[in-house]
Amino acid sequence: MSQKIANIISDRATNILYGKEVSEKIESEISSKVAHLNAQNITPMLAILRIGENPADMAYENAVIKRASKLGISTKQFALPNDVSQSEVLGCIDQINDDDKIHGALIFRPFPEGLDDNLIRNRLAASKDLDAITDEALALVFTGKAKNYPCTAMACFELLKHYKIPLSGQVVLVLGRSLVIGKPVSMLMQRENATVIMAHSKTSSDQLKKLSAASDVIIVATGRPDTFGKEYAQSGQIIIDVGMNRTDDGRLVGDVSFDEVADVVDAITPVPKGVGSVTTACLLKQLVESAEKNG
Repeated sequence: MSQKIANIISDRATNILYGKEVSEKIESEISSKVAHLNAQNITPMLAILRIGENPADMAYENAVIKRASKLGISTKQFALPNDVSQSEVLGCIDQINDDDKIHGALIFRPFPEGLDDNLIRNRLAASKDLDAITDEALALVFTGKAKNYPCTAMACFELLKHYKIPLSGQVVLVLGRSLVIGKPVSMLMQRENATVIMAHSKTSSDQLKKLSAASDVIIVATGRPDTFGKEYAQSGQIIIDVGMNRTDDGRLVGDVSFDEVADVVDAITPVPKGVGSVTTACLLKQLVESAEKNG
């Protein structure tokens, strides 16, 4: 770990990087922008498209609606049955695209079996793609020209920025290579002049130990609990745990073995109360920015 990171962490009273104060700061900025838009008779509106009744999706949808309402943001829900036809889904997205009052969309994925992910996600207008799910938006992410980044990837960046964790010149290890988190968050880290290492499910345990030992910041986004345990952790590291996994007894846990790792590393995000709330704030921030741009 660099001396710069060591000095910052030594000034903190705790090594837990909670998301609440990060999301509250973002929401304060959103509130000011919404007030300015309201003065122009513009109310930011978020479309939410969900297929089926996945409990996790519904819980997140409710959280987004509650947060949006608090900030003066309107929402319009499109809840489709699990056996919906592809043409009906495409028709729903066309409604979102054609409605000038809708400034952006949250579309829950993965879709049920039988629906064409590529066709459906790319039907969304680029101007309303808040989570960078279309190929057009992703191309801008990887060329460094993006306006919107996948919201969870942006949440990782916002957490690090808020807690003043330096990235320039630091080594950042990203575990996971999905287009939703792993790859876009690596681009965000490189944008800040970090040296990025990527690992994934085919990286051996021995390799991961070596890569981790050389890293200052580690972002774990594998989608599997207990992917990152004490055997990989080092004193001086900053850990961002993106995972959201439900255990058999109903607990929500991350991808990191928190109890094993928290006392070893210098700072870590908890699950829950970590990245999740910041992700929602980033979604609404990008929605309001879309409303500012498109009126």
